[in-house]
Amino acid sequence: MKKLILLFSLLISCSTSESEINYETFKIDESKASKLIDLSIDCVDKEFPYKIGFRFDGEDWVKPHYELTPSFYGCWDWHSAVHGHWAMVKVIKEFPNIPEKEIILKKLKLNLSKNNLDKEYEFFQNDFAKSFERTYGWAWLMKLYSELLSWDNENAQEWASNLKPLVDLLSERTITFLDKLSTPLRPGTHANTAFSFSLMIEYALIANDTKLYNKIKDYSIINFSPDINCPVNYEPSGTDFLSPCLAEAALMSSILEKKEFNEWFENFIPSLKEPEFNNIINPPTVLDPKDPGIGHLIGLMFHRAWTLKDIANKLNKSSEKTFLLQISDLHSKKGYDVMFESGYGGEHWLATFALYNFFR
Repeated sequence: MKKLILLFSLLISCSTSESEINYETFKIDESKASKLIDLSIDCVDKEFPYKIGFRFDGEDWVKPHYELTPSFYGCWDWHSAVHGHWAMVKVIKEFPNIPEKEIILKKLKLNLSKNNLDKEYEFFQNDFAKSFERTYGWAWLMKLYSELLSWDNENAQEWASNLKPLVDLLSERTITFLDKLSTPLRPGTHANTAFSFSLMIEYALIANDTKLYNKIKDYSIINFSPDINCPVNYEPSGTDFLSPCLAEAALMSSILEKKEFNEWFENFIPSLKEPEFNNIINPPTVLDPKDPGIGHLIGLMFHRAWTLKDIANKLNKSSEKTFLLQISDLHSKKGYDVMFESGYGGEHWLATFALYNFFR
């Protein structure tokens, strides 16, 4: 009953013009940014606990992870260490005088050094590492690189240059992978194709990687354009941190022209104002925030929040736009309220999702 009441109240509000709607968007300030970035600072060089994401190809590879990938070895796993560095860069760019600035710069100088990143590149040359972190970790690495490219810090271009060989390698591997990927991957976790594509497109536009951009655009139009009636009533699965339907819709909003997107979106999620959309309207229930899998649902709140903003910004109807922005704000607030209850299983990555959402 509570869900239906919420649904009806939102629909009623959407029946008025956008200028008549009055709701307060949840925003981030320097104080909140400090609280969030402290989580990334604490984990980017934390050696343990750690989850190995590659196979041992012989006894020689039974060695500490921080020797194999000395730039990105903290934060539980490789991809979380990568986007933890993105979070640190992004926070300084948005809040240049944040109290954590000097410690962040110190960690970036060490971890993004040429010596360390050369070792990262060497690691990815191994046969067993060719699919390591495909494509989620690759996308975040590209996002980190593009954030450095667009930063006026005196060391940023040096760090970007150190990172470029690995970025170029993973861009090429993405193109090769898409030549072999017969259908997109659509789970609510790391393998989701649409999610990685969205980050890669942002990178490609800044880094002028037209080859990758065109490949992703062509692949997406071929494979996502025919999609209709996305089953929002199936979401979320119990350990999702991504919304498969919203990830795809957000991606298409960045690829299609406004008119094309509105026509596509109307067929893709025709249930926008139907009861089954309740599953998207209401933040998921997190019964055990400290469980690393169940705690994924906190990240889902942030992912829903930013994808709803992306979609809303491309819609023609102001009532639908306001409707989605209200849902987005609801998820932003709830996610922030519960994320600090998640223990290290959540804290090692949730700061990135929160910051990515708040800075959009």
